[in-house]
Amino acid sequence: MLEKGRISALQMEFMMVPTIIATGVLSIPSIAGRFARHDMWMTPIIGSLIGFFTVYIAWKLHQLFPRQTPIQYSEQIVGKVIGRLFSLFLVFFYIHDTGLIIRQYSDFITGNVMLETPAVVFSIGILFVSALAVRGGIEVIARSAVICTTLFLCTSVALIFLIKDLDVSYMLPILENGPLPVIKGGFVHNAWFSEFFLLAFIFPFLNSQNKGLKSGMKATLYVMLLLLVVNFFVLTLLGVSSVNQFYPVFSIVRAITVLGFFENFEIIITASWVLGNFVKVSVFLYVASLGLAQLLRLSDYRLIVFPLCLLLILLSYWDIPNIVVLVDYMTKVQPFYFLLVQTVLPLFLLFIALARKKRSESG
Repeated sequence: MLEKGRISALQMEFMMVPTIIATGVLSIPSIAGRFARHDMWMTPIIGSLIGFFTVYIAWKLHQLFPRQTPIQYSEQIVGKVIGRLFSLFLVFFYIHDTGLIIRQYSDFITGNVMLETPAVVFSIGILFVSALAVRGGIEVIARSAVICTTLFLCTSVALIFLIKDLDVSYMLPILENGPLPVIKGGFVHNAWFSEFFLLAFIFPFLNSQNKGLKSGMKATLYVMLLLLVVNFFVLTLLGVSSVNQFYPVFSIVRAITVLGFFENFEIIITASWVLGNFVKVSVFLYVASLGLAQLLRLSDYRLIVFPLCLLLILLSYWDIPNIVVLVDYMTKVQPFYFLLVQTVLPLFLLFIALARKKRSESG
């Protein structure tokens, strides 16, 4: 096994919450609001169903093939040729997805906080520190996540200062056009909740294997509740006009003031958001590096971490030329693409594995 580290189930929860929510918290309210309008606050509940289902799929596969990642057991399930093709596709998917995360991160910083600094500076910066964590192993990532996630979530308490400005009339009328718009808005969340399949690469390294499913479900619940709160604040502060902003959350935190004197809370919240993105990039880079090393039969995944970072910088600017294309991709392509790769295809693997197990037992 290329990774010999072990983490606790609680550390896994600290890793997964920012891994899912760090980029989603900025753009999900706007994208989901285009479909659900006044009911956008409900959409995380619908979207989380895919998250719970994906966690269950990853756990069942882990039970059938303990101490193995999807790259390793896919060949045992569907054969060497098809298994390696699936593994190659999965590794490329996570490399591509990591490039998109880097692009979203750098575009947000340069477009809202540091307008004069080239975006590539922030891309290189976060990839460098994430690569150092990945080379340290999963234990280093987990310990860093405990600190970074705590700070990342603590700053969300600042939303309390906005309660006095809430207007719940923006939530009315409830289900004006029936449940279909809410379902469509919930479907947008699939791109993020399906990322819980990353747990399939983390379950083998838990020191308490029997706690994996419960911790995965708890992490999904936490993400759903956080998105529910964020969507609620965005809707009751901005109304349906929030759909015209790609980063409505940043707009509402700019309005935070305390006693008319303490302002500019968005700087503190942005700093904590950077910590959350560090955890997210580290987890995705770790999975991509580990998966690629297992696919190439390397003895150590650390050898390819920095070369992979160079490729990620190129991918982040080659694939998405501007923010308009990024928004269009996240609305029309990403929910279907991510659901297919991280939920539907693993479900087929699980069906085939269970069928082969049943046949071998009957034989």
